[in-house]
Amino acid sequence: MNLKHIYFLLLGILFASATPVPDPIKEANPPLDYLLKIDGETSDREEFLYILNKNRQKDAAPISRTEFEENFELFVDYKLKVKYAMDLGMHKTKAFSDEFSAFKDQLKKPYLLENSLTEGELRKAYSRMQEIVKASHILFQFPQNASKEDSIAVFKMAEKIKAEAEAGEDFHQLAVQHSDDPSASSNKGSLGYFTALQMVLPFEEAAYNLKVGEISSPIISDFGYHIIKLEDRRPNPGQLHVSHLLIRSAGAEEDQMAFNKINQIHQNLIENPSQWLELVKTYSEDPGSKANKGMIPWFGVGSIVPEFEHAAFSLSKKGDFSAPVKTEYGYHIIRLEGAKPVPPFNEVLPTIKSNILRDSRSNLIKDQVLAMQKAKFNVTENSQLINSLKNAFSSSSGRPVAQLYIKLEGLSNKGDKLIVRSEWKDATIQDFIAYLKKEGPSVNTLLNVSFDEVYGDYLENLLATWEEEHLYQNNKDYRQLVNEYKNGMLLFELMNNEVWQKALEDSTGQRNYFQNNTDNYMWSKRVKALIVKAIKSQNISKVESWLSTKTLTDSLSTELKNRFLEKNTLLFTVEQKTFEVDNNELLSELDLNQTFHKLHQNEETVLIVLGETLPARQKKYEETRGRLIQDYQQYLETKLITELKQKYTIQVNEDEKEKIYQSLAK
Repeated sequence: MNLKHIYFLLLGILFASATPVPDPIKEANPPLDYLLKIDGETSDREEFLYILNKNRQKDAAPISRTEFEENFELFVDYKLKVKYAMDLGMHKTKAFSDEFSAFKDQLKKPYLLENSLTEGELRKAYSRMQEIVKASHILFQFPQNASKEDSIAVFKMAEKIKAEAEAGEDFHQLAVQHSDDPSASSNKGSLGYFTALQMVLPFEEAAYNLKVGEISSPIISDFGYHIIKLEDRRPNPGQLHVSHLLIRSAGAEEDQMAFNKINQIHQNLIENPSQWLELVKTYSEDPGSKANKGMIPWFGVGSIVPEFEHAAFSLSKKGDFSAPVKTEYGYHIIRLEGAKPVPPFNEVLPTIKSNILRDSRSNLIKDQVLAMQKAKFNVTENSQLINSLKNAFSSSSGRPVAQLYIKLEGLSNKGDKLIVRSEWKDATIQDFIAYLKKEGPSVNTLLNVSFDEVYGDYLENLLATWEEEHLYQNNKDYRQLVNEYKNGMLLFELMNNEVWQKALEDSTGQRNYFQNNTDNYMWSKRVKALIVKAIKSQNISKVESWLSTKTLTDSLSTELKNRFLEKNTLLFTVEQKTFEVDNNELLSELDLNQTFHKLHQNEETVLIVLGETLPARQKKYEETRGRLIQDYQQYLETKLITELKQKYTIQVNEDEKEKIYQSLAK
């Protein structure tokens, strides 16, 4: 399951039911701070309001009694499902634990590290974003399991190639000959233009500190040593908003057809630029942007494929369109819709923070974070016990780890057992031993790590855990968001097992449901038809003359394409199938006894050839699969809720519920 979908998933599950299932909610007198109890599991005002408010606009009118009651019923259904999922132990599986831990690791970062990102680091990144730089590089990777001598040899090789480049050798040819970057054979080491936060930090630092034409000393990163040549620097042009029309291509034969097609479209645009939206609607093969008039999100330098980016940034004024551009996706025509400079600092600040948290800058502030955590919780460390632990590690170095544990257990039985004290919590030597057994070397190996390394990781982990616990207890928004995602993950698993996947696989249940609800699955009157559409500028009089004499056959669409589209692929579009008459605005007003029709609709010429008319009838089981599965899923969900309301004791604090309603109704 993809975590990024859980946020939307939870809200969809919670508020998707159209009609709440009637339930025997019992009145009760739980403690006043509880809103709902399900077999002893309590939910409070905070949780209900958090979820309710996420589904109402900030400026919405005061809630009505009906709307409030409907949302409360849905909240009860939601909590019933969560309770059932917990009782099934879905939260105890390793898969759930790993995924939820990964989610929390991402969620807590903005909260925990926000204050550790200094104004200076943020301002420096923003200052660099005012420029774009163009650079080439040569990469020298370390061999696997590299020794110190290997690293020195790689460094000397990098220095040698740098000297050759500075002596006049062509940098790009040197990249082809020596770079370990796989792309060097095609791009000759060129990385194009980029701005701040798009490269690893050491590379960015070196590139931005070079003068145009200058070559850097070997720069080390996680990839190896780089020598970098700065080729250009200029003001950042900001961001562009463009629309595009895409014709996909794959293989030589299809590529030639796509090339011809895109050039015909381009020629049409030159003759009449106002056709753009109609051409995108009719011919673009990018379904994502086609539905939005060809628009793609705003983008800046270095964030999109280079060929597309270069063509887009070459457009000078709104409404200009490019010549056909080839990328790995096919052929594009690009139209400029808008341009804007680099956003103000406050607007782009969240993006800068997010990027900094993902790159090596986060390592630079690690010590600062630790210091802030120590100050926040007023942490003191037991130096005497720490020295004893360090001696135990030192005397056990190179020996079986089991012997170290014997010494550590001995220390735990002597004197002061607290290794870290704070105003929030304390940690004992036993806590340290438990951490070591979980995260440290196996007892069956020899000790080859130092105490400072292990204790540094332990203290970082300990204070991060304390900070997260403190955050969960004291920050309502964070607490509710964590709970929401956890419950969303549980609901996904429950609904997938009990409803969605079950409905897909239970063919017997599907057939039984179909037999019990046949009246819901009917064909209205249908007609077999071929529909041709052409934009106003296309002359399809020959097509009209030819079609008007034809009788609808299964092969008519193929005959039509072969006859008229070979020379002009843009002449028209064609669709042939059986249509439900009442559900089709073109067919609903036609005389079905007349086999040929010509219409004009939405700036299009429409030609229609009609065939056999099919009367209304009940659908066969095989003809209902899509809708039947959806209906069966809804039936299973309703059935599940009914069973859960019989299984669990539901108690509502009516006084608390009424107080919530009154506060919302004002």
